[in-house]
Amino acid sequence: MRAYGRHLLICTGGSCAAPEQGEALAARALELFGDRRKLRNPERIKCSTVDCLGVCSGGPIAVVYPDGIWYHHVDEALLGRIVCEHLIGGQPVADAIFHRLYPANQEPAYAPKVRGDIGTSPQADASPSADSAELEPSDTRLESTAEKQARRAAVRKRNERKGLVIVNTGNGKGKTSAALGVMTRAWGRGMKVRVIQFLKHENAKFGETRAAEKMGIAFSGTGDGFTWTSKNLDETQAKALHGWELAKQIIIANEHDVVILDEFTYIMAFGWIGAREVVDWLSANKPAMMHVIITGRDAPPELVDFADLVTEMREIKHPFKDQGIRAQPGIEF
Repeated sequence: MRAYGRHLLICTGGSCAAPEQGEALAARALELFGDRRKLRNPERIKCSTVDCLGVCSGGPIAVVYPDGIWYHHVDEALLGRIVCEHLIGGQPVADAIFHRLYPANQEPAYAPKVRGDIGTSPQADASPSADSAELEPSDTRLESTAEKQARRAAVRKRNERKGLVIVNTGNGKGKTSAALGVMTRAWGRGMKVRVIQFLKHENAKFGETRAAEKMGIAFSGTGDGFTWTSKNLDETQAKALHGWELAKQIIIANEHDVVILDEFTYIMAFGWIGAREVVDWLSANKPAMMHVIITGRDAPPELVDFADLVTEMREIKHPFKDQGIRAQPGIEF
């Protein structure tokens, strides 16, 4: 996954402003982004709509991450300033801010600058946009090639096994669902599985939680709900970091074959823990045959480089955006 510098979230919940207002702002933001939307642009910025940001007054509400800066009463004129001055120029629109996660001038460092990325010109990237509705060709064939057959034969002969670090990331749905599919498959093979969810509420009873109870799989939530509904982000951060400490204890104990760290990428993306620190710890402490699955958007480059298997879910169509259909039991939760 190619990371991006800043992420604009716009509320379409409808409690404090009509959902259509938020959707129109998001569409306008994508127009203003221009080539900075493209996947291969190291200075890429992104816009997403969310069902609720938990404020429910002064809408439309928008928030910029990782800066943690919240704007209210966003109209098209203010949106233009936010895009040009903040997302692109790096200077928050001070007169429109109503909440900061960090003191002024102490926001997390701009990721492309930290990585030393070099910006691309608009002509430098001819790759498809992430918003394209076209599926990428997979070159599926009825018969295997001689080269692939030889490679499979060599792998079978070597018969090498290892515990994998698996990352499910991207802006599309299915990251947690894919991890839960592995949970079920491993359980069916008699393997011991442990799941930690970093942001979902510790008392949540989603479908996967109920299934895990029936399967005898330990399933822990270490959050207080998603960050955009949090009433105390310091407490949210503390709970998430506690989840990482719990994960380290479980991994070191080496009593499970598969450990799933659901939504763990957000803890790194928000700057609550360094990606390099996580990678170094896993490299030094993960048991050789233990599989660790990490899910969530915005997987940092260090984690992507370290992992054995990385899958990026890309949104093509979404029932909420396209048809106004909300999350449903058994499908989303």
